[in-house]
Amino acid sequence: MKMYFFDVSDNGNITRDDVGVFCVSDADVRQKAIEALPGLADEVLPDGDRHEISVIVREENEVYIFRATLLFTSHWLR
Repeated sequence: MKMYFFDVSDNGNITRDDVGVFCVSDADVRQKAIEALPGLADEVLPDGDRHEISVIVREENEVYIFRATLLFTSHWLR
């Protein structure tokens, strides 16, 4: 298992994960990043008509390897 860090980008404002999580595979990394998004969105939405939240995963060597993004948009149709 390797240690990965799940940084959060909230409309471009990065919060670094200083704790990290051990993952057994790339699929595990992907799953954890995707599963984090709904909880993060619940904390910040609604906040205007557009909001982008990403989980950006990096390895211990500081190299980013994966990004999962949730984009919220709203607009009137009339």
